[in-house]
Amino acid sequence: MNDQTTTTGTASPLKRSVLKGKARAALLGHYMPLSSAFLSLAILQYIITAPSGLIQVHPPFGTILYYAVTFAISVFFGIFQVGITGLFLSNSCHQPVYAGGIFSGFWHEPLKAIQIQLVLSLLLCIPEIVPSLLFSLYLQSGRVNMVYLYAAAGISIVFLPFVLYVKTLYSQVFFIMLDFPELSAKECLKRSRRLMKGHKWQYFLLMVSFLPWLMGGFLTCGIGLLYVYPYQKQTYAYFYLELVSLKSAEAAGAKA
Repeated sequence: MNDQTTTTGTASPLKRSVLKGKARAALLGHYMPLSSAFLSLAILQYIITAPSGLIQVHPPFGTILYYAVTFAISVFFGIFQVGITGLFLSNSCHQPVYAGGIFSGFWHEPLKAIQIQLVLSLLLCIPEIVPSLLFSLYLQSGRVNMVYLYAAAGISIVFLPFVLYVKTLYSQVFFIMLDFPELSAKECLKRSRRLMKGHKWQYFLLMVSFLPWLMGGFLTCGIGLLYVYPYQKQTYAYFYLELVSLKSAEAAGAKA
């Protein structure tokens, strides 16, 4: 898809209002397949992960097994990340999209997707598992021992900057994997770091700008997320395309 990447004539291609405007325009007439893809993925993830929760009834072995299974599932779902990313990248490039596209990762180098997701899951393993484990202990205590709850909240806050940094640093990795299929998993991760150099703050502010939308989506019992999720992901796709164009222009200017 790298031949589809286009430059923009705006003075500030990464401006949030510009990216969101492009996303809204691209979504017109395409909300149904993209929302259906999001809903299908959410249902599929619930069906796969829900049974693993039953393992926790037999701690401590059950608890360890539960987190091991959850980690394995998160790595496996890297394949679906490729599919959902491909849908929004294709829509940005005015290519046909359909809900079944979430499975496209299975024939777009699934092993590479798993390798990439494995690195991301390992980086976020402790920040995600430790608070979850403490919260589980709080529930097992009959919600009496508040120390576990406070500890879970405290550790989540401590790890939050690191989690946001990792997610920002590698936010472009699946776009890169699809756009440059010749790159290895390691090279995709490296290129994402290089691509985000000097633009992490812009991406962070873009993420934050969707918080009110996400809160509104949750307040509607999740129904509003059928609008918010495609809007958010489509905006991220345009961020990637404009960022690649900007970096290419900078490289060309440096050579000149």
